[in-house]
Amino acid sequence: MTTDEQTPSVHDLLNDATQWLQYARSVMTLVADLVHEADEVDCKQLSLTLEAIAAMTARGTRQLGEARAQMSWEAAMKDAHARIP
Repeated sequence: MTTDEQTPSVHDLLNDATQWLQYARSVMTLVADLVHEADEVDCKQLSLTLEAIAAMTARGTRQLGEARAQMSWEAAMKDAHARIP
């Protein structure tokens, strides 16, 4: 993951997004298994866990959006430079 001082590349953003989405998927799978096997469910703890999964998913999705925007910007700039004689 990149630091705050660096401007992340598209590659960095896509890698970070993939990591966050994989974290969310793994936690969701674990929670589903635990709930399936549990005799009782602590709803407060479950809701906190679901909020954490939502936050990880939101972060990954946001980074995908940033990567797409950066790719579009870079393509537009490349196209603009190609048009200049």
